[in-house]
Amino acid sequence: MNAGWLSLTQQLAGDWAQRLWRARGWCTTQVVGLALLFVAGIGWTRIAEKHWWQVLFTLLIPVLLLALFLLMQAGTVWALVRRQTAKEGADSRRVSIAWGAATLLLWIVVAWAAWWMLDKFDDQITLWAGYLNSRFGAGARAKIATEEHIAWLLNYVERTLRWVILPGLLMPLMGSAAWGLRLPWRRVLRAWLNWRWWPGVLGAVLIGVAWPVSFFAVEPHGSVTAQVWRVALKLLGAYLLAILSWVAVLAWGMTLLCSDGAKRRDEDSGDLLGAGVRVDRPSGGKSNAVSLPLPENGEGGGGNA
Repeated sequence: MNAGWLSLTQQLAGDWAQRLWRARGWCTTQVVGLALLFVAGIGWTRIAEKHWWQVLFTLLIPVLLLALFLLMQAGTVWALVRRQTAKEGADSRRVSIAWGAATLLLWIVVAWAAWWMLDKFDDQITLWAGYLNSRFGAGARAKIATEEHIAWLLNYVERTLRWVILPGLLMPLMGSAAWGLRLPWRRVLRAWLNWRWWPGVLGAVLIGVAWPVSFFAVEPHGSVTAQVWRVALKLLGAYLLAILSWVAVLAWGMTLLCSDGAKRRDEDSGDLLGAGVRVDRPSGGKSNAVSLPLPENGEGGGGNA
């Protein structure tokens, strides 16, 4: 690892921390607001439908909860990219929070469709494992390419697609909450191709999804009261880990989405000629000039014999 690579990684980490700090209000809203929306959703399932106004409430409350959720995500993205747009002077490209929140519906539909296809794939894993097992020779079928091994591998492929690849592809697209559908697509592509992005997604999945699942793998023991307290604490811990991981990886995605654009502009501040000679941009009233070293005596064609 060279010094430039380490320095860039440190700069990005510092930028990520600063963005989180400046968006701390919206990040806190994520932690508290999502819990309130969850409680409101549970209350919605308890509404009776004996009168017309109760039926109306059962239809309007889900729409209201969805709108609040989208506004919460859009506001968080706005706060995370605010520093970059202010520095670029690109505020004219930003859309309103309401329109930015509406664009997130598109990615929710895409995520839902992809999730549905992964569910179908998950349902067929046993059949695929049996089919693939039948394509191997007798020795491989009995030792290596058994149905259990193939099913285990396909399950991990499905989980990777569901929990790592799908969120990793969709999360940079949430920049539409700030830019609308006029996303800086080159930056999105660079974020996808940036190797720093995918370890962040994987770490968030391990901390926010896999770790909380392990909380409930322990056999219950103790008195009923103790078990209730343990379950309550586990639920609280799982919720906090999931939400904090979501906010952290969202901030990391917005950092790469913005900072990569800034890095690209810095690299484009000059043009490189054939042998590594840089032509600097003109400043003031001076014209461009290429400074080349003069040939030593005897080296050029016009030197003295």
